[in-house]
Amino acid sequence: MQDPWEGVGKAEDTQDFVTTDQTNIATQQPEPGPPPYESVMMSGYDGTGAGAKSADTSQQEPSTSRSDFQIEVRDPVKHGDGVSAHVSYKVTTKTKLPQYKKDHTEGIRRFKDFAWLWQRLQDTNRGIILPPLPEKNAVQKFQMTADFIEQRRRALQVFINRVACHPSLKSSRDLQLFLEMSEDEFAHEVARAQMEQGGGAKKTLASTLQMFKDLGHSTANLMSGKHDDEEEDPDYIKVRDYIMQLEAHLAEVHRQSQRMIERQSKLGLSMSEFGASMVALGKFESGTLAQKFTKLGERADSLSGASQKQSEQLMTTFEAPLKEFVRAVKSAKSVMTDRSTALGLLQQARFDVDAKRTKLAKLRGTAGIKEEKVAEAERELNDAQHKVENTKQTYETIVLRMSQDLSRFQKERAVELAAVLREFAITQAQLAADSSKVWQSLVSDMSSGP
Repeated sequence: MQDPWEGVGKAEDTQDFVTTDQTNIATQQPEPGPPPYESVMMSGYDGTGAGAKSADTSQQEPSTSRSDFQIEVRDPVKHGDGVSAHVSYKVTTKTKLPQYKKDHTEGIRRFKDFAWLWQRLQDTNRGIILPPLPEKNAVQKFQMTADFIEQRRRALQVFINRVACHPSLKSSRDLQLFLEMSEDEFAHEVARAQMEQGGGAKKTLASTLQMFKDLGHSTANLMSGKHDDEEEDPDYIKVRDYIMQLEAHLAEVHRQSQRMIERQSKLGLSMSEFGASMVALGKFESGTLAQKFTKLGERADSLSGASQKQSEQLMTTFEAPLKEFVRAVKSAKSVMTDRSTALGLLQQARFDVDAKRTKLAKLRGTAGIKEEKVAEAERELNDAQHKVENTKQTYETIVLRMSQDLSRFQKERAVELAAVLREFAITQAQLAADSSKVWQSLVSDMSSGP
């Protein structure tokens, strides 16, 4: 099967409509590889901020070797109950970047603050595949269990560190505000930015207007027999189609990983209950037979603990990364949808220019037409032509950014998926080895004596 990623970051850079200087991009130093998932997530967090390393640290590098930041999301505190409940987190940052006022900063942030940062980054970095936020879960939010709070804390830490490691996002002013400002300063900045944007009502109106424009564009394409993909790069279309199908496969793998871990956890619990029943049975026997029942029960209880521990480890090192990969693919799909929308707006703007040009020509050819109507038609044509230039620039910017970021996204995804699968294999092999050792020792005990 042909690799759909072949040509990504190459073919699009040579298209006629991209006017940005490509020479500087080609001569830039390559960005460092992605930070290991474990280092970004800081597994083994014990609530004190001292992130314990996982068992297999020989293949991992500390996040500080790959990033200009060292960021922790820690000390979650629950406030309120029921639907009004929320959790605050302490976000601590260490950096040597000169634009930051201090080497070490900390601030209290809520989930909605992380969501605000994500939205700001999306608005100002169209064409960039943003690191995904953990999804909202109304049921779990209402319950606010300790597991839910810890899982969200981990996911938020992954998100903010990925932003800080991204070659285009790490220098964002919005990221600096998020990391550097006090709670009061940040709340004031968020309120100010929302006022400038006009709040949710303005966005809703813009979304509604865009829906009607998209409908008009689709109708125009239907009448003309054209399709948006005719202007897209063939290599990009292959990658887009691949991404669209990838989400379903990744989601199924994640679902099955959850089922496997749940079954393994239940197996560990069953093994514990089996061991307890063996020990209890041994108390009704005597001599060597009683000892053998007891030893079997003790071995089963030992294996139960190992199985439960492995299930917890897999939740962190296997299930959580897979879940994030699914969200990351959704982010990529969102950027691709935005690119299609931008192309549709460009084509609609061109269609409007053609219509207004035809209208102007008809007016000019009409005897006795008033000059004011001709002048008004000329202004409308001029405005439409300016709109074409603006939408063209927006579309080209998205294309240029995507041509670089899609390549980065695929490389990071491939490296991290391989590392996650390797960690999974190591964990399974370790459990199998430990189980074999326990059962072998039991065989020796059972073989001795009458």
